[in-house]
Amino acid sequence: MELSPISIESMVDKIREDLGDRSPVNIIAISMGGMIGLRWAAMYPDEINSVICINTSAKNYSGFHHRLSPKNYFKIIKAVFSNVERREKAIYSLVSNRSESTKTIDDWISYAEEYPIRKNNFFRQLLAAFRFDITRPVSCRLLFISSLNDNLVSHDATKAIADKWHEPLLVNTVAGHDIPLDDPQWLCDKVESFLTMSSC
Repeated sequence: MELSPISIESMVDKIREDLGDRSPVNIIAISMGGMIGLRWAAMYPDEINSVICINTSAKNYSGFHHRLSPKNYFKIIKAVFSNVERREKAIYSLVSNRSESTKTIDDWISYAEEYPIRKNNFFRQLLAAFRFDITRPVSCRLLFISSLNDNLVSHDATKAIADKWHEPLLVNTVAGHDIPLDDPQWLCDKVESFLTMSSC
C-alpha cells in the first residue's frame, strides 16, 4: 500500500496523474474532497468548469473545533484502531443522521477489505486537511452545500467560506455530514439545477 499524499496539493496532482484526461470537468465533492476540488481549480483553472463543495472547510476561515467537532475526537481515534466492522459502524454513526443501515455498512466493510487503508494514511490525510487554506479560484463557478445538522463538521465552516467569497450556499436541514447518503434526491435536484444553470 502506498502512502497517502500529505498535502492537498499533492492529492490534486495524484488524481490528475491517475485521471490523465485534461478536459474541463465539473467537480462534486464532500468534505476533504471539496478541499481538493477548490485547490484543483486554483492550481489548474483551465481544467475546472465548476466546483460543488459539500460540508467542507478551510483553516483560514474556521477554527479546528468547527472543522472537526471536539465531541468526536475520541470516537474517531477509537475507530481508527478498531477492526473493520466496528470502524465502519463508527464512521456511519459519525456521518449519517439516519437509522443504521446494515446493507450500507456491509458494503463499506466489503470496500474496506478490498481496499484496506493504513492507519498512518488516516493521520496523513487528517494533517493535509488540517493544514488546508484557500483563496477563491477566479475561473470557475462555485456552489457550497452544508448540513445544518452535521455532527462531524460545523455548518458554520462551510458557511464561512461561502459568505467570505459571496457565493451561493444551500442548506440541508435533514442530513448529517454525508448528504449523498442521507438525502440523495434533495442533493441530486440541487446539483442538477446548478449544472443546468451553468450550461446556459
